[in-house]
Amino acid sequence: MDYIAGFFELLGLWYVGNKSKYGFIISIIGNLVWVIYVILNNHTYGLLLVVIPAMFINVRNFFKWYKNN
Repeated sequence: MDYIAGFFELLGLWYVGNKSKYGFIISIIGNLVWVIYVILNNHTYGLLLVVIPAMFINVRNFFKWYKNN
């Protein structure tokens, strides 16, 4: 599951680098997979200190790009 989360995170960054607002949505999916992974398998709750704020930043950035394009 961590491979899936990492894949979505990297793919999202790739799309953002190509100036596609959908990269933020892909990254949000990756963030959600990380949250599920931490809760179900890993219990490394410190990772949530990075993943949850990153999810909100991705949502914020998506709406800023959506409004400007």
